[in-house]
Amino acid sequence: MKLSVAYTFDPGLMAKLSKYPEVYEVFGKLTRDIIGGGRSSYTLRKINESAIRKTVHEAHKYNIQFNYLLNGATLNGIEQTRKGQRKLRNLLEFLLLSDVDSLTVASPYLLRLIKKQYPKFKVRASVFAMVATPDKARQWEDMGADTICISAIATNRNFKNLEKMKRRVSCELQLIANASCLADCSHEITHMNMLTNSSRANDRNKGFCLDYCFLNCSKKRLEDPVNFIKSVWIRPEDIHIYEDLGFSNFKILERSCPTELLIRRVDAYVNREFNGNLLELVAPVAHIKKEQDASLSQRLRVIFSMFKPSKVKISTLLATKEYMEQVILHDFDKLTTPIYIDNKKLDGFLKEIMKRDCKNSLCSECLYCNSIASKQVVYNEDYRVKILKLAQELDKGLISSSHWL
Repeated sequence: MKLSVAYTFDPGLMAKLSKYPEVYEVFGKLTRDIIGGGRSSYTLRKINESAIRKTVHEAHKYNIQFNYLLNGATLNGIEQTRKGQRKLRNLLEFLLLSDVDSLTVASPYLLRLIKKQYPKFKVRASVFAMVATPDKARQWEDMGADTICISAIATNRNFKNLEKMKRRVSCELQLIANASCLADCSHEITHMNMLTNSSRANDRNKGFCLDYCFLNCSKKRLEDPVNFIKSVWIRPEDIHIYEDLGFSNFKILERSCPTELLIRRVDAYVNREFNGNLLELVAPVAHIKKEQDASLSQRLRVIFSMFKPSKVKISTLLATKEYMEQVILHDFDKLTTPIYIDNKKLDGFLKEIMKRDCKNSLCSECLYCNSIASKQVVYNEDYRVKILKLAQELDKGLISSSHWL
């Protein structure tokens, strides 16, 4: 097993990760750069070029590689201009001089440019490249990709396709282990672009992000708990199923994760076992609350990034803040958390999914996940009703445009 782990730039994290030989790499990026990435900047620690250089040096001291994310869903046209090309080159030169080991990209053009002009770098196709078929994987390999992080949304539960992809390419294939996304999510492309824009330097909204894509998936889980079960996570106990298919490289999220929670996630996958709430491993997290040990400066950054009454009504901003604080969990204890899924009671679930060939059948006719959810997803009903009502009001305002008009 090889683990590529999200890096939060919290002091002491690298030393803690170094205790796990399976952790061969960490990944991260500047708070903002000209390409953007997969998380809104306001949810992340503020990182400058000096921090990148120091982190790469520290990683190498522990024999850990550093992967820099150039994984914006679009280059926004910068590659088509002289000024944009100079900015691209300046960023790549900085990463080269910083001794970064590898780069993750979502743009085929950027992959080819790097392979031609900066051959020192290993290059990985991002999950934002949405590689979900054997032939698409082969195209990326032919362009020079050393590794491909394949689409969790489309493939984590499609075992026949995984087998075919493994046979089609010789480059390394990587899977996201603890993704919480909905399978076949209709908002996938929109969300990728939204996150890219909100982490790109000189973005027209200056980092502001009214994340209605997250509202969509979190509301669906509140409406029907089966959506927790149908999400595309891989339990630590089920890693061996993917290893049997030939996969050994797994990615652990999130870059906005509090340090101790991130270490618990790594520990669970290394030990291939976890006793507790599955959501502790796979739930989306954002280091934005005092209860999550977020610093005062981090909390102020969130406020200044999001409090933009010139863009959205103040009442909407306050309601969004309340919703995000309630729906992004930080307490996973069985006695106090509003949502509990006993990880151990899901033993055997994925093997049954393999038998049912979900990608070629109808959920409405199968209902296996529904039966599991009815038994294993335990809600605090008062919490569910309260937060669902808030979600529905926020969603209603999106469609009516009342958030703005």
